[in-house]
Amino acid sequence: MPFNYDFRMRIAAPRPTVFERLLRIEHLSRWFCGWCRIEPKVGGSFKFGGETCILPPEGRAWETTIDEGDVLRRFAFIWPIRSVKTRATYELEDGSNDTTLLHVSHRGVPIRTTTCGSVLDAWRMCLGNLKSIAEGRGDSVRPDHSAVTDPDLKLSVLVEAAPARVFDAFADPKQLDHWSTGGMPTQRAHVDPNPRGQFSFGWPEKGPDHVLEWIPERRIALQSSQAPRHLRILFEFEQKSSGTAVYLSVVGFALVQTDEIVHERGRWSALLVSLKNLVESGDSGFAKVDEDQIQGN
Repeated sequence: MPFNYDFRMRIAAPRPTVFERLLRIEHLSRWFCGWCRIEPKVGGSFKFGGETCILPPEGRAWETTIDEGDVLRRFAFIWPIRSVKTRATYELEDGSNDTTLLHVSHRGVPIRTTTCGSVLDAWRMCLGNLKSIAEGRGDSVRPDHSAVTDPDLKLSVLVEAAPARVFDAFADPKQLDHWSTGGMPTQRAHVDPNPRGQFSFGWPEKGPDHVLEWIPERRIALQSSQAPRHLRILFEFEQKSSGTAVYLSVVGFALVQTDEIVHERGRWSALLVSLKNLVESGDSGFAKVDEDQIQGN
């Protein structure tokens, strides 16, 4: 059965600005792909490739066709994936105070996972970066299709804010609840910074972790409460001239757990983009919960 992906996002930028970020090659290379060539008209070709695509190209590049367009309001293209004609659509509406409500759908996708993790997380990474650059900020974590060669998962993101502000997004349950869901709080996140205290991102499929170390503005170490119980999650915060670098390490996988490592790499990459957007703009952006962003088995 094919999968349908559906996203709604709040972007603090006018509709013409967001629409331009969807079509101009210098912007697309910062959030959607590594490189592209595009004829922005109905019937025009849209070729894209590079190492940061949602899906690695079948050949040198994806060759797609723009099949619908309405200037500043709508843009759609046919994207053949494994010989299946999927369709990606962007629709833009005006929000209040020069903001844009963006609706993105990708229908008929024949796969749920790819070499950078889930297709869902890859889209969330890309759209999170779109929000950031449309609002005049920097892009960050992109899809990573490289082969797993190390059992320890390591990621990093630069957040344009002071360490105290970034750390607060972990220490405050309300902020944690916001970025760990992409912007749709569930009121399930929990923070007890004391030794062996419970720390929960609020995900229903995962129980609370236990605090091993809590050094404000510098370090958070957690012990997983679920199998494999030896997993440790470490966040380290380092002040930089342009903000704070957040270094994530998830330690304890066996190298044979390649699929699980890739899945976690994709999930945490999307979450770090969400964290960056919350801290820098006050909103991670997504207006639909995770389970409503994908339909299919």
